[in-house]
Amino acid sequence: MKPKKKKARRSDTKIETNEGRLLAYLRESRNLSMRKAAELLTVSSTLINHAENGRMDLTHGLILKFLNAYGYTFEEFEGMLKGDFRIPEHTRSECIEIIKRLDEQKLKTVKAFLSTFLGN
Repeated sequence: MKPKKKKARRSDTKIETNEGRLLAYLRESRNLSMRKAAELLTVSSTLINHAENGRMDLTHGLILKFLNAYGYTFEEFEGMLKGDFRIPEHTRSECIEIIKRLDEQKLKTVKAFLSTFLGN
């Protein structure tokens, strides 16, 4: 018996875009997890993940749906894409979230450690 050929799907290909990365940043700026954003937009968290991580094509209508839910206008979105606005990596926001959960003593230790990278 001949094995079936796997049908090519758009989600099999990852093509990161500035639009997707910016949508992730805007979601994070509102302190929303992918799950909470999915509830807000009434879509699956998989759709949020695929949109942000380049596993689906972003339509104008889908981008508008995200922006409306996050409280941004399309004009602001376009301006962020065209301007000198640098979209931070997920690493930065993940570190900030960890730092927010640290107690005072651990926070002082982290501050001393990070200061060594700045030469201060």
